[in-house]
Amino acid sequence: MPSHLPKPWNDDFYHSVDPVTVRVGLHRAEPGWVSRRIDTHQTDFDIWYVAAGGGAVQVDGQWHEFGAGDLICLRPESLYQRERAGEAEGFRIYFAHLLPFGREGHPLNAVLAEAWPVCMAVVHRPAFLSLFERLFEAYATRVSGYSLTVTGLALQLLDAIFEELRRTGPAAPPPAGLRVLRATEYIEAHYHRRLTLADIAAHVDVSPSHLSALFTQHVGCPPIEYLLRVRLREARLLLARGERVKQTAYAVGFNSLHYFSRAFKQRVGLSPAQFAALHARDG
Repeated sequence: MPSHLPKPWNDDFYHSVDPVTVRVGLHRAEPGWVSRRIDTHQTDFDIWYVAAGGGAVQVDGQWHEFGAGDLICLRPESLYQRERAGEAEGFRIYFAHLLPFGREGHPLNAVLAEAWPVCMAVVHRPAFLSLFERLFEAYATRVSGYSLTVTGLALQLLDAIFEELRRTGPAAPPPAGLRVLRATEYIEAHYHRRLTLADIAAHVDVSPSHLSALFTQHVGCPPIEYLLRVRLREARLLLARGERVKQTAYAVGFNSLHYFSRAFKQRVGLSPAQFAALHARDG
């Protein structure tokens, strides 16, 4: 691809996102169903969420198995050939045809396609089901061709997918990554408590040293660093809502106001007070 194009996930890439929703639907298949051979080249991003069941899809001559909690992406220029349901169970799939950059042939399509695998497991992110259900409902009940609600939900969906792609990379996590997913979910649910590496490791039944190695491999940072990032993310939300600095620090799990302020300034570039003032209504 041309070297001047922005790469995901920098500001120029995000500023170019202007989604057009071409079509949204729901596909149900009975056990053993097989589609006819289609041989259609994609012109947009055809994104599927497997809400139930399982099966396989043939893209560019290769079969890709899928199950509940998977995202399938038929990317522009890929050759979509056929699909089949499992022999023991059918499937229920939400799909959305999107043009993330507003038109067919946009050069950033190739940038995004390069970062996006055909099949990506997101079973640990149940919010995807809600996003697809809401997008389907908004698209089906819109009263005109263009709907701000549909566009807003398409943006939310793309944002969630981009976040997942940044976190996991183009390859699906190996089985050992499931422990990491359980650990991240535990941190997200209990960040406001006094958490230690030993606490997190015990929850997923591995040693602290092994969990640290798994985290570094799959997330790119140790568990305690991930915990710090979660706490600072929640702190930004509280401060933006008008909470006081001291109360915010303790609410997100910091026992030291000095450490909170220092960590916040290092990671955000502003002190907590400066960040709060920036978001104040009369600021």
